[in-house]
Amino acid sequence: MVHSSKSTHKGQHVGYIRVSTLEQSTSRQLVDVELDRVFTEKTSAKTVERPELQACIQYLREGDTLHVHSLDRVCRSGAGDAVMLVETLNAKGVSVVFHKEGMSFNGSMTAAQKGVLGILASVAQMERELILERQREGIAAAKALGKHMGRPKTSLNEDELKRLVAEGLSVSAIAKQLGSTRQSVYRRMEALGLR
Repeated sequence: MVHSSKSTHKGQHVGYIRVSTLEQSTSRQLVDVELDRVFTEKTSAKTVERPELQACIQYLREGDTLHVHSLDRVCRSGAGDAVMLVETLNAKGVSVVFHKEGMSFNGSMTAAQKGVLGILASVAQMERELILERQREGIAAAKALGKHMGRPKTSLNEDELKRLVAEGLSVSAIAKQLGSTRQSVYRRMEALGLR
């Protein structure tokens, strides 16, 4: 029996998880995938500054597999991002799996694979842009109807605020008593010359 001199190292299963805002949960991505290492990022899809993605790419070695929940987690400015990521990692001997789309790449891509990946990445980007467009339209419609968008405005009772400050209460305690935020109390105190 002839043994190959090539290493039989299976490599690691590495996950890249990204959500757009600090409030969003990363828990729904790659839940059923057993991973050796996970790189998590909370940043907008629009930004090119993705330190965790860059760290992930640097970390990956030949024989490793990168697991990504869906194409829109890595696309920044269009389909080219996904194709470039896959080509870069495949050249290093790293496999790439996009779970939502059911796509796996573990070698040089054919023209057909590049085309399909490009199309799916474009669709993912279009979906994201449609969501933002609908969100902007909804906000504009609500404003046109006179609805206030954002945090509810709080009106702080000036006399009550002065009394609580005179009593020596902390800003946190004042905010709690007035049903407001500390930031609002600070701003009002500054406006009234109480700070």
